[in-house]
Amino acid sequence: MTMTTNRIATIAGGFDELFTRIELNPTRVKLASQRYDSVRRQIQSALPGTRVFQVGSFQRHTKIRPVTDSDPLDVDVAVCFGDFYHYVFDGSGIYPRQALEATKMTLTQDGTYEAMEPESDAPTVVLEYFDGFKIEVIPCYRDLTGAYSRQPGPACYVVGSAAGNWVPADYDYDAACISGANQNPAVLQALVPSIKMIKRFLRNYGIGLKSFHAEILCALTVPLAVADWNGRNLRWGSQHVLAYFLSQAHRYLTGPVALPGSFSPPVDSGLSIYGLLEIGQKLAKFGEIAWKICKVEDEEQALDLWRQFYGDPFPA
Repeated sequence: MTMTTNRIATIAGGFDELFTRIELNPTRVKLASQRYDSVRRQIQSALPGTRVFQVGSFQRHTKIRPVTDSDPLDVDVAVCFGDFYHYVFDGSGIYPRQALEATKMTLTQDGTYEAMEPESDAPTVVLEYFDGFKIEVIPCYRDLTGAYSRQPGPACYVVGSAAGNWVPADYDYDAACISGANQNPAVLQALVPSIKMIKRFLRNYGIGLKSFHAEILCALTVPLAVADWNGRNLRWGSQHVLAYFLSQAHRYLTGPVALPGSFSPPVDSGLSIYGLLEIGQKLAKFGEIAWKICKVEDEEQALDLWRQFYGDPFPA
């Protein structure tokens, strides 16, 4: 107990403890992995040649713990049916609804998933378990038509939209972009933990940004700041990253944003320009408060202020 108390008695220790509290519950992760593996085996055995893989925050390693362990945990899963080489417009091609129905029929061949009554909700098939856990299965194809080409780099996928057409989803590139920025020696693996810290902060305050939107904003701001601080041999901590993000995010909340070089559609969280600007102004005000707390020299007082400012699960 004494060692834990001493560790948390520093600002760095307080943020270290915060990081442990926003990580996923290992038991829940194990359950998620088991359920994902079962779905993957069912699909790949029924549809030889398909490739099933995790996408979303699990693929990018940026998933955070729900507010309570009883809250649902969602896993996004892609089912790649193969490669697209050209598009046709005479009605003879493959439509998103066909891939969606094929995915649903494949799952219902298994009695367990049939009893769960999977729902088609373009572009996904949703499996909801008795405990609220969800697996959202997304049919896709790898696009080799040249419409979304890059050399070198991973190929882009296409998924069905609610409107019934194929749209790009650059799953592998987006994950590599986040991972690459995190592994940059100048960034010191600070990006992924910062993403998690910031996503929980935004959740605490009910900021209406989608998870991936927040991740993009972090990727556009955090690596540049950390690399600059390291390049100038400045001392910094997680509190400075949080303050910097909050004070700079408004610069990117003037419209949809995307990761540089990504073919994934830019994200605006479904908000109007006025909604984005309003959030930007709110975050900027939070940034002013955060920078003031960064200047508090008394560790005990600063920890108390960070606890009040950040909220749960920042340690008391």
